Amino acid sequence: MDLGLKGKTVIITGGTKGIGSGIAEAFAREGANLILDFRSDEENSFKFVEELKSKYEVEVFGIKADVSVKENVPKIFDFAEEKLGKLDILINNAGPTSNKTEKMIWELTYEEWQYGLDNHVTQYFMMSSEFARRMIAKERKGAIVNILSKASLTTTHKGITVYVTNKTAEMGLMKQMAVDLVDKGIIVNGVMPGSVKNQTYATRSKEFIEARIKRMPMGRYNEPIEIGRLVVFLASDINKVSLGAPVDATAGMMLGF
Repeated sequence: MDLGLKGKTVIITGGTKGIGSGIAEAFAREGANLILDFRSDEENSFKFVEELKSKYEVEVFGIKADVSVKENVPKIFDFAEEKLGKLDILINNAGPTSNKTEKMIWELTYEEWQYGLDNHVTQYFMMSSEFARRMIAKERKGAIVNILSKASLTTTHKGITVYVTNKTAEMGLMKQMAVDLVDKGIIVNGVMPGSVKNQTYATRSKEFIEARIKRMPMGRYNEPIEIGRLVVFLASDINKVSLGAPVDATAGMMLGF
């Protein structure tokens, strides 16, 4: 099935690890050219960039930039236009790997709260608004996909006030962007990945993983590439029916199993 993605430019924040790497590979398989943003582990990030280029014979460029910093956002788009000449698709995926905001609400400081906002919903807003402005100015059609969470709909355990607040906000941002941008030819959707074999998975205990699997009717963690395939479809030319949708990719965890 031709998804109409060959030669398109895709920007993926947090695009060299975990879910982001799966999304990047899924787009590369479809012949898309990639701008992969990252903010840590420079050596392995650029190694991943070279692996994708060699394996799929597409253009792939890495850029080290913390998208929670306002000044870095336009630099990413300037870099993309310089290297690939145009913009087509934005995937908002980056998020902090630190769990320093996993505290009860009375334990949180203002600085920790602000850190969470900057590294979640604010960076999604900044990347999306910059993308939209540039696309509208050139009258280009495109797509945005926000990587959400089951926490965009409901909390799952105590002590994640910052995370749940931000993921809920990212859901609202995704829906409102979908309404505001559809007339401009920019289609916006979201994906809730659930539990995925990413860098956090490798740090989990056997007991934690087994308990989590029991909550999944499908009985397993998702692979990053599986999330990537779903994101690719939502961002593709053949998606004519999904708009402002938080697509459930949690392996059934939202069913209350």
